[in-house]
Amino acid sequence: MLSEKQILDNLDHILVEKLKFQTYLELQLNDLHIEIQNLTHTNQKQIRIDLAGINQLDASIHFFEAETQLQISHPSIYRSFCDYCYLVCPDKQFDILDSVTKEQQISWAEKIGIGIITFSNNNEMRVRIQAKRQEMHSLIRKEVLRMMNDRYKIRFSTIPLWERTR
Repeated sequence: MLSEKQILDNLDHILVEKLKFQTYLELQLNDLHIEIQNLTHTNQKQIRIDLAGINQLDASIHFFEAETQLQISHPSIYRSFCDYCYLVCPDKQFDILDSVTKEQQISWAEKIGIGIITFSNNNEMRVRIQAKRQEMHSLIRKEVLRMMNDRYKIRFSTIPLWERTR
């Protein structure tokens, strides 16, 4: 079975090489300018996403949380900080779940807009559920972009496609 690191390496390669994303492994957000505790409904003062990416075509921000099991609850705390949020796990973990548990996880993911991506042992990626675009507050977007840009200079426009004028 693939490890979280192998999954993230495979996904990062696809995002950068094929989809032209700029990516950030283990992007950490702190509560200096945003209220993480209120947004996540936890006591956390910082969060760390396994893989964050920004799409150079539309400037959408994508967060990917790798797990070795199909567990939608963990990535759900990141939804306020990105346009699209995904759980990434091995195919085997998706396929071995009993039908009731799998249906519950899929139903919940669809309801809250989290996408599910799986990887086979041959590094083949499958998008099981497409993430839905989250309504991200402009101040949160600005702060996430600032943290991304501080880490690696963003090389393209960060104005979302849906906010651009002709």
